[in-house]
Amino acid sequence: MAVLLCMTTTVLAQNKPMAVVPEDFQFAGAWDCVGAMGGGKTVHKSTFGGAMTVGGKWLELTEEDVQPATGYIAKYLIGYDAAQGRLVEFDANNFGAASYASEDGWQNHVLTMMSPVSQDAKAAYAVNRFVYTTKGPDTFSVDWQVSKTAALSWVQGDHLECKRRTEA
Repeated sequence: MAVLLCMTTTVLAQNKPMAVVPEDFQFAGAWDCVGAMGGGKTVHKSTFGGAMTVGGKWLELTEEDVQPATGYIAKYLIGYDAAQGRLVEFDANNFGAASYASEDGWQNHVLTMMSPVSQDAKAAYAVNRFVYTTKGPDTFSVDWQVSKTAALSWVQGDHLECKRRTEA
């Protein structure tokens, strides 16, 4: 009986959905973000909007670049895929689209979402990832990193530090 109870507990723990956001953090609201693009070569400013959607099961983040004025607008949806047992992210933007996944979910306030490895020899990089880090109740950062090879040697792309906008 004890073995059956242990097996049942293990199966239930394995099927438990990963948290879409850290327990002590809320992305809801408006955010002002400042950082750099291209490994620090260009100032990057953007705004983010955050909300829980689809019955509170998915995090929706909307980004709009302010500087440089590229016109970049994106919508990111992050949620738990029970069939795959991992978090997934859908990135729809006015330049294209991509998908990412995390086998580990949030670990110590850090979520790393990675793309599948590209088999296209002409692609600018083989893999890219986004690293979200919550740093307090009103601050988070986003880092975009790329690896030019499937051996995963990461190069910093964009970096943003985001602060919750307070109403005056």
